[in-house]
Amino acid sequence: MKILITGSSGNIGYFLAKYFIRKRIRVTGLDVVENPRLKNGKYFKFIRASVTDAPALAGIFNREKPTHVIHLAYLMKSIHDEKKEYDTDVLGSQNVISAASAAKSVKQFIEFSSTSAYGGRPDNKIWIGETQELRPGGYRYGINKKKVEEYINGFKARKSLKFVIVRMCTAIGPDEFKKNGLTELMIKSPLLAKFNGKYTDLQLLHEHDLTALIHKIVKDKNIHGTYNLAPDDYCSIRDLVPGQRFLNLPLGLVKFVTGILWTLGLSGFMPAAIDLSAYGIIADPGKLQKRYKYSFKFTTLSGFRDSVLGMKKSGVL
Repeated sequence: MKILITGSSGNIGYFLAKYFIRKRIRVTGLDVVENPRLKNGKYFKFIRASVTDAPALAGIFNREKPTHVIHLAYLMKSIHDEKKEYDTDVLGSQNVISAASAAKSVKQFIEFSSTSAYGGRPDNKIWIGETQELRPGGYRYGINKKKVEEYINGFKARKSLKFVIVRMCTAIGPDEFKKNGLTELMIKSPLLAKFNGKYTDLQLLHEHDLTALIHKIVKDKNIHGTYNLAPDDYCSIRDLVPGQRFLNLPLGLVKFVTGILWTLGLSGFMPAAIDLSAYGIIADPGKLQKRYKYSFKFTTLSGFRDSVLGMKKSGVL
């Protein structure tokens, strides 16, 4: 078994690469920047490359001959260059899919989609299932995830290649290392927002449960299709940080101001991203949980607390 991880230098890529290296499973990490925490060795090899470079990808797949692909190379935060975001997220994904299909060594392709593709909406119900229509609204990251899912579902791959789409909620863990993530934001911000008098409900997936479930998928020769990847609980943002101060804000006004700042290039937050902050997206993990009879080790709350402790020990917080 040999796993190729695109976007290996990000938090999720690091969680997974570190986990499989410890399991003595060979990993090829592909990213445009190197993560100094991941050292080249017997079970890990880093290759600097962009998913937008189709010829380079073809050569990498031909040389490395991975059996599994975990695709994580996306621009998580929206940028003002919409074409660059589309080229990376959508066309880049198509390049990786084509390279994996052409490489006969690849037996499984795991596409990391996002629960944000369901959309932040006031009519969201608790426990959204995989059959729920994807309604990302104007949120570009969710739009691009939806487009990639549609591409995969319409892609004519060879019969020996199975696609697995996982719609993951926000993942956290004590090994988080990037600055300005959700955990750091909630701990360090002097003031947090609640919208229209309501505290947002959240699902947070601990890295332990993330890596354990992905390992089960990797070992599963028959799995294919779409699965939510989230814990089987949720909690209010107030429960996560009960000591923090919250400011009640009118959602419409916040979106209006955010829209102006975004248009002027003074903010990195799209107005559509505010809907995700205001309306909870609580995904039902039952389909995946039932397949593996899996019991989550961490809840949203206990996972958050473990992440905070680990990040404080490592000096990130």
